[in-house]
Amino acid sequence: MKVIMALVVILVVAIGGYLLYARHKVEVAISGPAKEIVSESISKSGDTWNLQFVSKFDAPVDKVYEAFSQPERVHEYAPESFLKSELVKGEGNTKLVEVVGKLDILPPGFKVQTARVEYSFFPGEHRITSRSVDSKLADLTAEYKFDPTPDGKGTILHFTQQAKDKGQIPIEDVQKGALRELYITQVRAVNKAVGAAPAEAPQS
Repeated sequence: MKVIMALVVILVVAIGGYLLYARHKVEVAISGPAKEIVSESISKSGDTWNLQFVSKFDAPVDKVYEAFSQPERVHEYAPESFLKSELVKGEGNTKLVEVVGKLDILPPGFKVQTARVEYSFFPGEHRITSRSVDSKLADLTAEYKFDPTPDGKGTILHFTQQAKDKGQIPIEDVQKGALRELYITQVRAVNKAVGAAPAEAPQS
């Protein structure tokens, strides 16, 4: 009997510890400090999340834009987060890319997600738009706008996104954290692609 009680106590402690750890990961993903983000705004209206992020890169705007223009190569720079990235079709100024991504914040059974994303490129404007074509968790649309820093040596990215929830993940904190984590992993991958570390925002 004592042995059984001891095993029950150990099990309860282990489960409690796991839940606390999982909650900590969610809290960090939601609002923890991230070198990749200079400023951010995340809100939800109905079933749609609205996100705005600003990031700074220590690389010229043409180089950063070029890296973001090759989403099919993201697996090369962040294989731990993007298990696969493959060009399905390229035509004119658009690309259809299939991505298999891993988000640790998601619950078991959802951590690995496959999606197809269509990108449209506007190099003259240093602008990219994207929309998910096949995603189980949310319908995503986004815009990336790139501006040079005053000295021309860096790049400021203004990213906006709308994510319409499909109801697969009912916990809003997890939804919010997953969207934030997805953005951060993209920025990390591009920093590796251009050989730059996350940069601090210029002082006003």
